[in-house]
Amino acid sequence: MGFWSSVRDFFSDVGSAIGRSVSAIGSALSSFAKGIGTVIGGVVEALAPVAKAIGNFANAFLQGLGILKPNESVEDMGNRALQAADEGITMDKFDDFNSYMNALRDFEPDPEKSKSYSPNTKLVAGLGVGTKGVEEKFNAEPGSLDAMWLLPMANPEYFTPERMQGLISAGRLGSDTFDYLEKRLTGGESRTFEKALEVDKSGNVMDAGQRGELYDALENAQDNWSNMMDKIDGSKQ
Repeated sequence: MGFWSSVRDFFSDVGSAIGRSVSAIGSALSSFAKGIGTVIGGVVEALAPVAKAIGNFANAFLQGLGILKPNESVEDMGNRALQAADEGITMDKFDDFNSYMNALRDFEPDPEKSKSYSPNTKLVAGLGVGTKGVEEKFNAEPGSLDAMWLLPMANPEYFTPERMQGLISAGRLGSDTFDYLEKRLTGGESRTFEKALEVDKSGNVMDAGQRGELYDALENAQDNWSNMMDKIDGSKQ
């Protein structure tokens, strides 16, 4: 069995339970739950600092885009979405995302039931809900932004909420982020992925110095991702 196969087994074993819970929120989240959501679930279960960091990032990122209100958190919204789904309140039953979010805000979660969901399950559920909100805000294809959380997980110092907001609003973030971080893309595919990110926080084309900073950040992201996978793989030994 190859290294990546082994890691994916870990994602499947650890993240699939989280993915199954998230998929109950609605069919719109099924691809996220079975794919990137399972990967994120596996990572945050194994690496607590990453879970904390992506939660903080998501709060600032989604609040900055107006998906979450200033007093809301991604984990709390995930908890509400999970419990609401148990009561038959799923994303599929609403005509638009804002109507669904208003229903979640009106929903009163059961404190005792909240304890039955792990913090990471609530986190991934909130990320899934947030993903759909961002897709609707920018009229993006369903599933095209599922992997937008991975670059901030791999290099949070560079891929800040403000920078990610700029990339997404400019339509520059591709759906092949996971394969890029795993170094599974061909040379040409990698170059296409990298070129698409050559815009600054305001969506303007980068100058030479900014491009150099970007490519250093992407190399660091790939290295950090590999190190994260090494830690996860080592935890199974």
